[in-house]
Amino acid sequence: MKKIDGKNKIIYVIVCIIIVAGAIVYFTKGFKFDMDYAKRDQIVLSNKTGFDISKIMEICKEIFENKEFKVQEVEIFKNSVQISSKEITEEEKGKIIEKINGEYSLDISPDNINVQNIEQTRIKDMVKPYILPVIISFSIILLYFLIKYRKIGVKNILSTGIILPIVSELVFYSILVILRIPFGNIVNSVAIGIYVWTFMVIAAKFENKLKLVNEEESKENKSKNENA
Repeated sequence: MKKIDGKNKIIYVIVCIIIVAGAIVYFTKGFKFDMDYAKRDQIVLSNKTGFDISKIMEICKEIFENKEFKVQEVEIFKNSVQISSKEITEEEKGKIIEKINGEYSLDISPDNINVQNIEQTRIKDMVKPYILPVIISFSIILLYFLIKYRKIGVKNILSTGIILPIVSELVFYSILVILRIPFGNIVNSVAIGIYVWTFMVIAAKFENKLKLVNEEESKENKSKNENA
């Protein structure tokens, strides 16, 4: 059995602490979600000539004060704007509409604008599109490793090829939940990047091991030929 040196022991301990801490925070607080996926209120306002998003942002910043919010254009012709926040009160809705009416000389009635309550998107619905591609690519890569690097041992290939990618993703999501970084599309993109990078690191590691094995075999063959 290969002995673990002091440096690797420290790394393993740190990794374990991060994963355990992440699990504790997840089960007590859960993930913090990006505004596009979190439980939120939103209103949609329309104008034939469209809106200047920067002006709408300034109005919302003034009304919501320290509350988190998001403003984005909707629909094909970009003549509607969607305002989202964790909570939009009737008073806040009224003030926003009043200021927008004044800014654009409109006559939008607060009674005609409803505050929509949007439920939080489930994590399984967010990751569902990635599950099958990951399983397929994972299986193909492992099979490739088993064929190309068979000389370094099946056990070595499977243990490293399975454990390292999983641990890398667990560490990433643990850091995410601990630091309360919002879960969203960018996070999923980074997770995929880590997934690809991890297999590149594994491939490089296997290449070095295969090189050493081939060198050892070459030395043994040379020694046998000299003794023959």
